[in-house]
Amino acid sequence: MTAKSNRRTFLRRACAAASTLSLGGVPGQSKAADSTRRLALADANRPAGPIDVGDGKQFMLDEMFLERAEDVGLEINPPRKAGVVLGPERTWEEYRVVPLAVVEDRGVYKMWYGCVAAYRAETPSITCPRCKLAQDGRNVVCTRCGWPTIGVDRIQQEVMGLAYAESNDGIEWQRPNLGLEEFRGSKENNLVPGLTGATVPSLNPRGPDEQRFMGLVEHKGAIWIATSPDGVRWMRKPKPALPFAADTTNQILYDPQRGKYVAFLRGFPGRRTTVRTEFDSLDESLLPFVDRNRKAGTTGVHYITDELETVLDRDSEDPAIDLDINNLSASLYAPGVYLGVAGIFRHYPGDTKAEGRRGHRYFVQGNDGSFGNQLVVSRDGRRWLRPDRRDYVANGPLGSMDGGLILVAAGIVARENELYQYYFGQRVTHGVFRPGYDRHVGAAFRLVQEKDRFLGLASRSRVGRFTTPPIRHGGGRLELNIDCGGLGEAFVAILDVEGRPVPGFDREDCDPIDLNQPRHIVAWRGNSNLDPLAGRPIRLQFFLRNAKLYTFCFAKGDT
Repeated sequence: MTAKSNRRTFLRRACAAASTLSLGGVPGQSKAADSTRRLALADANRPAGPIDVGDGKQFMLDEMFLERAEDVGLEINPPRKAGVVLGPERTWEEYRVVPLAVVEDRGVYKMWYGCVAAYRAETPSITCPRCKLAQDGRNVVCTRCGWPTIGVDRIQQEVMGLAYAESNDGIEWQRPNLGLEEFRGSKENNLVPGLTGATVPSLNPRGPDEQRFMGLVEHKGAIWIATSPDGVRWMRKPKPALPFAADTTNQILYDPQRGKYVAFLRGFPGRRTTVRTEFDSLDESLLPFVDRNRKAGTTGVHYITDELETVLDRDSEDPAIDLDINNLSASLYAPGVYLGVAGIFRHYPGDTKAEGRRGHRYFVQGNDGSFGNQLVVSRDGRRWLRPDRRDYVANGPLGSMDGGLILVAAGIVARENELYQYYFGQRVTHGVFRPGYDRHVGAAFRLVQEKDRFLGLASRSRVGRFTTPPIRHGGGRLELNIDCGGLGEAFVAILDVEGRPVPGFDREDCDPIDLNQPRHIVAWRGNSNLDPLAGRPIRLQFFLRNAKLYTFCFAKGDT
């Protein structure tokens, strides 16, 4: 039996025996099969020899550092809700405000958000062009099937737009008067021309000053790359990048380790998924991907089906209800550490001929449903995992401003020792879209996350343990980001490649680790100096009780 097979056999047995927490990350559920699958993904990322960790921070994202494990599991650390930062206050955003992306640029926080104005009907009644249902002219989408009743172009011109806000602290946000886009006879607003209400801008660290920002734009049934020097004045590239439509919240990032621009888009192989492609430069065109003989969709454009690599889809661990992946808000948080939040769309039943549908919240109109939002992680942007399927951000009570739908925006910004994220919350579910009738439906909210603490390897009252594969470091001291609370504790042993304790560094030698310590230096009988072990392949063995480990690294100098 191979070493890899031995690891998987051990893992399956450990998961089956665990009564507190399996490697699936959810208490009381045995997920040995998924743990084995994720271990295989970790093996795919793991080098053949010892892992060279140097002095870099190592995150508990998956089973990459778990060669043997028992009674531990990956758990999310949900952020704290910190309230509304931008509400639907201006005429062009009177229906809702939808944050799409936030970045820090030279000390200034910048936010782009989709905005929806209150619709002013010109006719007392209107007929749906799809199902022919007659209804009030204030409806911009059909109350039966969800189809646009006034035309997509008109919705984009008169109802939906993209706006820009700035902040010095990430808490108080201002709407600068850009004077660039006319709205109902005036340019006194913060609307951004050249983009749609679904563009997700990002920084372009490789670009010249005139292309400091980049984003993907749908235009004439294709996807175009747009760039900007300041985030408000945008220009599309002369040729489309992809010959598809992909609906909403499509994103492009630059990955310096790959030396590539990476795009995450929505796919439609009979459901919503997340697909991925790469560009060597922002001027590159991938037009040959399209099958010119393929029939266009109902809107007259070609959507992505199987032309690009699928990186996130529903799977056998999802509940047996109608689900798909609505969106992925991704961030390259650290070298080799992708973090994201996936919007998991739960479709409500939608029989357009069902009697009584108008009076039931499950049958408000077509394409209705709610979102779960799950933390997703990756080391390369291609193999994405959902280690803990609980909501990263919980819905508020039904009827509250974030009680119907939540969508987490792209971008993680640092503020001193905390991290800020932002999300869209609205009080109605996905299919309820009535800007002709309603006001103040959704807003932009702030989240506060602890630095580096998105996901941790946790144990409960039973002592959990895990042993790393061989690693090689550059000396210094072992530093942990760990939370033991008031009653937990942890110990670390250093082993040789064969699994034997290194003299002086066994568990019994380790000084107890407790409390909540973002930067704890491990010591063995008062000795924390690991320079004598620099360059030598070793294993770390962790013992955790009521504790959660987020990161480890071999730090140089004083903390």
